[in-house]
Amino acid sequence: MHLSNFAQRLKWLRERRGWTQEELAQALGVSRATIAGYESESKGRIPREEILIKIATIFDCTIDFLLGRTEAPHLFASKDEFPLDSEETQLITTIQKLSSEQRKQVQRFADYLLSIQESDDQHSRTDSETKSQSLNITELAAHMENEYGVIDPNFAIGIRKVIEEVLKEYDITKKSNR
Repeated sequence: MHLSNFAQRLKWLRERRGWTQEELAQALGVSRATIAGYESESKGRIPREEILIKIATIFDCTIDFLLGRTEAPHLFASKDEFPLDSEETQLITTIQKLSSEQRKQVQRFADYLLSIQESDDQHSRTDSETKSQSLNITELAAHMENEYGVIDPNFAIGIRKVIEEVLKEYDITKKSNR
């Protein structure tokens, strides 16, 4: 990603969230025309400090990123530190579109999966346990698809793949820390 100025970065963040200029304007307490001005490269408008802080908070990024002083949107992540594949990006994009309550449910689901993983780490896995866990992941992914009204038939498959990758990475990290 190469976004050289505030206007490009604000537009990228807003579109990534799936918001209109009007929706962002409401969240910031400004007019849609103000947002359009911020996103206009020819005008080069930069909001005052109070609005910059609100934008950084809404989009969970740093002001340095907004102002083009760094390519890393988050404080402790370099642009190459946590590369995402297309499935992970799709999952994050889907989660960003959820309501606050739905995001909390996704977090509880992830916590549940991690608790299963921790429990499994304490016991040796047999083939039947691994198959059972695989079925549970598929069932949970299908439940998420149904619960959130996702129409994409590949959603459950994508969620399952991401969860399996996270569990693999968790296993690798856990083993390397021993």
